[in-house]
Amino acid sequence: MIKQNNKTEAEPRDVPKGRINILLVDDQRANLTVLEAVLAELDEVLVSVTSGEQALRELLNRDFAMVLMDVHMPTMSGFEAAALIRSHPRARTLPIIFLTAAGDDPSHVEHAYALGAVDYLTKPVSPVILRAKVAVFIDLYRKTAEIALHAQASHLEALRTRDERIRLILDNTRDYAFIGTDTDGIVTEWEGGAETITGWFANKACGQSSAIIFSPEDRAAGVPEHEMRLARDTGRAEDKRWHVRRDGTRFFADGVMVPLRDESERLRGYAKIFRDATPERLAAEQLEASEQQLDESRQRSQRAEEGMRRLAAVAAQSSDFIGIAGSDGRTSYVNPAGRRLAGLAPDASVGDYGIADFFAPDCRVFVEQVVLPAVRGAAGRWEGELRMRNFESDTILPVYYKGFAVCDDEGHNIGLASITRDITAQKQAENDLRRVAADLAEADRRKSEFLATLAHELRNPLAPIRTGLDLIRMSTAPPQSMAKVHEMMDRQLGHLIHLVNDLLDVARITRGKIELKREASDVATLVAMAIETSMAALNAGGHTLKVEVAEAPLPLDVDITRIVQVLSNLLNNAAKYTPAGGHIVLRAVREGDDAVLSVIDSGVGISQEDMGTLFDMFTQVGRNLDRSQGGLGIGLSLVRRLVELHGGKVSAASAGRDLGSTFTVRLPLRSGMAAPAAPPCSNNARAALRVLVVDDNVDAGNSLAALLQALGHSTDVAVDGEQGLVLAAQGKPHLAFLDIGLPGMSGHQLARAIRAMPALDGMLLVALTGWGARADVIMSQQAGFDRHLTKPVDIAALNSVLAAATAAAEAPPTATPAVAPPPVATPTIPI
Repeated sequence: MIKQNNKTEAEPRDVPKGRINILLVDDQRANLTVLEAVLAELDEVLVSVTSGEQALRELLNRDFAMVLMDVHMPTMSGFEAAALIRSHPRARTLPIIFLTAAGDDPSHVEHAYALGAVDYLTKPVSPVILRAKVAVFIDLYRKTAEIALHAQASHLEALRTRDERIRLILDNTRDYAFIGTDTDGIVTEWEGGAETITGWFANKACGQSSAIIFSPEDRAAGVPEHEMRLARDTGRAEDKRWHVRRDGTRFFADGVMVPLRDESERLRGYAKIFRDATPERLAAEQLEASEQQLDESRQRSQRAEEGMRRLAAVAAQSSDFIGIAGSDGRTSYVNPAGRRLAGLAPDASVGDYGIADFFAPDCRVFVEQVVLPAVRGAAGRWEGELRMRNFESDTILPVYYKGFAVCDDEGHNIGLASITRDITAQKQAENDLRRVAADLAEADRRKSEFLATLAHELRNPLAPIRTGLDLIRMSTAPPQSMAKVHEMMDRQLGHLIHLVNDLLDVARITRGKIELKREASDVATLVAMAIETSMAALNAGGHTLKVEVAEAPLPLDVDITRIVQVLSNLLNNAAKYTPAGGHIVLRAVREGDDAVLSVIDSGVGISQEDMGTLFDMFTQVGRNLDRSQGGLGIGLSLVRRLVELHGGKVSAASAGRDLGSTFTVRLPLRSGMAAPAAPPCSNNARAALRVLVVDDNVDAGNSLAALLQALGHSTDVAVDGEQGLVLAAQGKPHLAFLDIGLPGMSGHQLARAIRAMPALDGMLLVALTGWGARADVIMSQQAGFDRHLTKPVDIAALNSVLAAATAAAEAPPTATPAVAPPPVATPTIPI
């Protein structure tokens, strides 16, 4: 039996924010009813089945966020069903929670986790615990789906770039025709020199059978079908025959047809690649015809050689090397294209050169011992790839060589003819295609590794936050324990914010959207701020930090927040990869016109093979699954990009594994500028303020109001713009925090309405939103906001706003209203 919630149908797989599917498997209808009642408030699609077989059918028909499965069921146990689920590629990582009434049998528990279960619960199960566990995996499913969509977009962009590169290769390779067909031989692609060689335009050829270029006799004999069948069965079919152009003239095609198969080896169509080899074919045919003349007698060999020279007039039109040699292997003729290819002057004598002299030194032995005996022997011909020498430049070219024997009427070899083609462009195209394939494979590997790492890193802080919430909900722990819980949750939330900020920073830099807010500062001030930011990580590892800063001032013109972010990232990196109790040195000196800052640690070090990719995106040196501080692999890449935006450089050095490492940042000094003095701190008690909070997210608004009340201020909370305007007019608050994305009246509209009310002059307006780009800050300024804060706001930014509001409230009134300061985006420095 299958039961679903009747509210709405599940949304498609590419819309993770809709209701998602949860599979419930139990042979007892009563147990399924209990599970449906417990999970009903999650408002997701609950699919209930009574056997493992039904569960497998459901998994084939739709996607599920997770499975709750009874262990003991008739015909097929939960373990057997899970094993079959894991064998399907789409459900290989599907979260499974086993439910059993048989108790915690250790062997059953081990079996469950061996099958990849995420939990093993004994009935009866606590509804609160079960809902909490299921909610976590629902949230993870949605976030993973969103990440997959972004990764898919990046992958499609990489494919588009590859397709553009392949298009350039095809458009610039006009000597070769590239024809693609479906499995029935219908033309789908008509590229390269296909139009020039065949006379058929792409818009006329596409949709027709590829047999349009075959001669009528070949079509009647079934040659096109035979060629496709041979390519399908053997992997390739040689294409060396006469074809017909659109105007009825014939050309000789020299190429190959290959099958196109997808990753599952399923046939998708065929690719036919060929070139117009008519001049070479005519030359070869006439060279072969000359053998009949040589059969008359040895005395007519001179006349036969002259006939071959006449045939060379045809070869003169070819772009390939065409040569003629005597039976002794000495060259008697080379066409103009061949002279250019070999680096010989038009009037240079070729009689002093043997056939082997035209090839690279490492090929000559092969030519003398294999190629020439084959041409002179019973086969009378040889063809294949060789390496040719250019006498003028002494360069080596890859070529495709075809040699033919010229015999008299008694079968004696009286000469040799050859056609040699420069395949440098073809080789380069092959190398480019291989490089594109390798780049795509590496991008796919980086993407997969990043998604796995991101999932791991997000789970790490979510688990203790969930535990802390459960402890707070129980509210039976002593105050000392609750303080530790709050501290732990704050620390883990900071870690999540760090991950998100790093990702956003890298995205902005990559798109060229980041803007530096340069101001005068001093290295000593920046070092102090970075140490304060990273002190928690240093203390957690029990490390010893030694600071060596030059006594002379080192003035800089930098974005203080970003350079502090650079130094704290390097300090955090040193703390992360240095064993407990290690030593870390932060040194700052002057070298010429640069300030040089170094972070030296006694940690795990860096191997030479890792050094080349150290600053690449999503790269982690010595990444280990048992590391609790793995990170996303973007910290060092972010450091490099931020330093380069400041006109500086960053480098790394290490003597090897377990020998520590040194990261050095070099920034240009600012001449003639002293660092500004730090503003004096005020310890005066802050007056109580009347504060208005407007946010349609009830939890966000109430939590901010609670925090403001804890700081000694009175608050009013509104959930939309209209209610916020009424409360502002009634309460005349000193300060208002307005969300931007409000229903009905937006935050910008509310700010303009408040500014239009004379009774509310002097109120400090703060935009509190999740949007923090420069364009968003400008829109806030235009709407009348004094400040622009991005969620989640930290206590330091909040205190700054409260201090400004207090100062404005305590200032004596003036005849002329003070001009409101421009909005300031207060960034949070990730730790």
